[in-house]
Amino acid sequence: MDRATAACLRADLYTTLDQSSRAIAVGLDYLRYLGIDWSPHPTKDEARREYERIWSQLGSRTIEDLIELPLMSDPASLATLDVLTKIAPPASYTDANLLDVVTCRAVNLSLERGNCDASCGAYAYLGMIAGPRFGDYQAAYRFGRLGYDLVEQRGLRRFQARTYMDFGNLVLPWTRHVRAGRDLVRCAFEAANKIGDLTYAAYCGKQLSTNLLASGDRLAEAEREAEQGLAFAQKSRFGIVIDCITTQLRLIRTLRGLTPTFGSFDDEQFDERRTERRLSENPDLAFVECWYWVHKLQARFFAGDYASAIEASSRAQRLLWTLVAQFESAECHFYSALSRAASYDTAAGGERQRLLEGVAAHHRQLEIWAENSPDNFEHRAALVGAEIARIEGRDREAMDLYEQAIRSARANGFVHNEAVAYELAARFYAALGFETISHSFLRNARNCYVRWGADGKVRQLDQLYAQLKDELPIVGPTSTIGAPVEHLDLATVIKVSQAVSGEIVLEKLLDTLMRTAMAQAGAERVLLILAPGAAQRIAAEATTDAVVVHLSDEAVTDTVLPESVLHFVLRTRESVILDDAAAQSPFAADPYIRQHRARSVLCLPLLNQAKLIGVRTSRTTWRPVSSPPLGSRCSSCSPRRQRFR
Repeated sequence: MDRATAACLRADLYTTLDQSSRAIAVGLDYLRYLGIDWSPHPTKDEARREYERIWSQLGSRTIEDLIELPLMSDPASLATLDVLTKIAPPASYTDANLLDVVTCRAVNLSLERGNCDASCGAYAYLGMIAGPRFGDYQAAYRFGRLGYDLVEQRGLRRFQARTYMDFGNLVLPWTRHVRAGRDLVRCAFEAANKIGDLTYAAYCGKQLSTNLLASGDRLAEAEREAEQGLAFAQKSRFGIVIDCITTQLRLIRTLRGLTPTFGSFDDEQFDERRTERRLSENPDLAFVECWYWVHKLQARFFAGDYASAIEASSRAQRLLWTLVAQFESAECHFYSALSRAASYDTAAGGERQRLLEGVAAHHRQLEIWAENSPDNFEHRAALVGAEIARIEGRDREAMDLYEQAIRSARANGFVHNEAVAYELAARFYAALGFETISHSFLRNARNCYVRWGADGKVRQLDQLYAQLKDELPIVGPTSTIGAPVEHLDLATVIKVSQAVSGEIVLEKLLDTLMRTAMAQAGAERVLLILAPGAAQRIAAEATTDAVVVHLSDEAVTDTVLPESVLHFVLRTRESVILDDAAAQSPFAADPYIRQHRARSVLCLPLLNQAKLIGVRTSRTTWRPVSSPPLGSRCSSCSPRRQRFR
């Protein structure tokens, strides 16, 4: 047990120091002490045999039955499971088959000797590999859920952080919506901090950024979360996580138009060539290198530099085995397919066939994922399918698939992929000579990119299609909210009001402010919320029923306004504009939005010398919306972070 404790500490240390192969050597040395002699590079057959032994031991029992296994009591087995759990992350960085063998042996040991704290992590890790490695995606979810349930129901919490994080962001997305596990990642971070597991606390920052990017959440919010995760990783000096989050931030910043050249990571703080050279020189950084090339692929695709995107794709695919269960592996297939399809028309004759074969291969993988997780992958597979149909001249089928991709992306809240689908469909219709349809689709693409916060992409579209910029939407009394905040005259009203507020009766000032807000935002109802202390109070309300401003002093509850939107603005001090509130997570499940059928919501922070003094919200309503699916809760987290599908 002393040897195991030392091995676990050293494995964590070497993993943090970007010395994964050394961490593996420590683990394998411990196993040899027990008479288990493993190669650091086992064969696929060895991995398959260990995996099949799980099913043999399972016998007639269901996966869910395993929660009733007796608790493990053998000290040697407990110690060994701890070591196997600790070397699983570095195994994923050094050899795909080794990760499979380590994970499956940990599960087999649990089946033989009973469950323990480390079994929770082992089942979650099996949930990570059973789908991508062995094609059992539904079994993968059930094993991952088993690990989670062991923590929740049996109180086996020592590896709670890694169990929650792995289940939430590395298991759930392959069968459930990618946002379903976000709260579990946040719970994992809290649990890791509580028990001092700094390694997994840092991992949580990286995984949360992945979730936000994959979901198409506002890029400004994704950037804030990534910066917080990076600061934590730098404090704990976790090199792999520092590199990963830095790459995510590079992608976010170029999409937001904050780098000198759109699509490039280069600026005063970052040099692409120097980074690529450093990553290629260290085999222990294969995971980080693949991660980097996937994000560069995405950046180059959005910039329209398809040759560079394909080069990044080729480099990433050679190392794609390191990204087992990481959502970046899906992004690699998606953007690789789209980049190759976009290059087809300008490629030489001999190259076209290779490009089309590559697109088809990526499409097959996306279709497999779409069968198991339609929320995340139906629109991705449909869009790549549309591009294949376009290339092969099946125009009618291409039209149907573009429409399916747009509809599915919108229904599941992937605004960034909805934008891409609109943009590619616009090119398709332009090539057919349908200019009016093409222009309409381009306008929709631009609007989606604006909602995403991809200002760099918006500027690119404005430069390529000058007419788009000239057609910015005008917000009127019957329109939904669609314009960026900078196009609302309300900002001017607030500024003027502040300048003359000392000479105006408060009631008249508020009356002017509320009426102007209602007219400019095209709202049916407007609230002014002030925050004089720790609590927020509703100071005024106006509705279109009588266009009368009522001064009040009412508490804020979910029965009078969408609290999730309010709390987001209070926390971030950024405006929220929802032109389709019921379809835009994470706000779609808000009780107020569901109950009152809110169609559009605008929430503006009111700042005085950078100090938040209140917010102004407005909304319009629409058709009935369905209730959200029932969720489960993790017992160790606050209620606002507990729901997942």
